Amino acid sequence: MPEPPTLPRRVAVPLAALAVVAVGTAGWALLGPGRSSSQADDAPSRTATATPAPASPAATSAPPSAGPTTLPDPDAPSIAFFGDSLTVGVGAPPERGYAWQTAEALGWPIAVVDGVGGSGFLAPGEGEPMPDRVDDVVAAAPEVVVVAGGSNDAFRGYEPAQVQAAATQLLTELRTGLPDATVVVLGPFVSVLLGGTQEDAMTAAVRGAAEAAGVPFLDAAELVGSATSGRQGLRPYLSADGLHPNETGYGVLAGALAERLPPLVP
Repeated sequence: MPEPPTLPRRVAVPLAALAVVAVGTAGWALLGPGRSSSQADDAPSRTATATPAPASPAATSAPPSAGPTTLPDPDAPSIAFFGDSLTVGVGAPPERGYAWQTAEALGWPIAVVDGVGGSGFLAPGEGEPMPDRVDDVVAAAPEVVVVAGGSNDAFRGYEPAQVQAAATQLLTELRTGLPDATVVVLGPFVSVLLGGTQEDAMTAAVRGAAEAAGVPFLDAAELVGSATSGRQGLRPYLSADGLHPNETGYGVLAGALAERLPPLVP
C-alpha cells in the first residue's frame, strides 16, 4: 500500500482574533486494520498559509481542488485548528483537509492551522506534543480554535489518566491565554477505528478533561457515525494510504462540525 507523501510537519496561518474551540479528536483513520501504531504515528503533516499556494506534484497524492470562491465574512469569528496529521489534512489535496473545509463551510477566516503528524496530548509524533505548542496558537489570537488530539496517545500506549491530566492542563492554558475564548472539545476516534460500540478509555479521558476545564464536549464518533449512517463502511472516505481520510472523508467531518460549532460560539 503506498505511503503518504512527505510534507512539512506544521501548518501556521496567523490572523488576529479572540476565543477557542478545542477539538480533542486525534484521528478518523490514523490507524486502520492491519496497521501498526508506529505507522500511524509516522504519518506526515505539512505547512500551509491563509492564502493557498500552488503545490508541486510531488507534494500531494492528488491534484489540488478548487478552494472557496468567495472570501470569508470579515465580521465572522476567526478560527484556528490545532492537532495532528488529521488537522494538517494528510490524505487530501493541499488545503482540503477538514480544517479548510470547515472554515469554508462556515465562512470563517482561518487564524492558524497548527498540526504535527503523530502528536497528541503526550505523544510528540514528528515534533512536539500539543501542550508544547499552545503558545503558538495563543499568539495567533483566534476567536475560535479547534484542537484535535487523543488517538495517537492511545495508539502509543499512554495511560488515559496521564492523557486526561495533560489535556486538562492544555485546555486550562488555552483559556488563560485566550480569556474570552469559547473552548469545545471533540473526542478522539479510537472506538470507531477499533470497531467498538462503547466509549473507549481514551475518549472518556478526553471527555473528563473537557469537564474538568468546564468546556463542552462533542463526540467525534457520533458525528462521523451519524454523517455516514446507512453507508457501507469508511473505505470510500479513506485516502490511498489507508490511514487518513481523503477529501470527501474530511468533508464529512467538516460538514458535521460546521453544524455543531456555531451554537457554541457566542
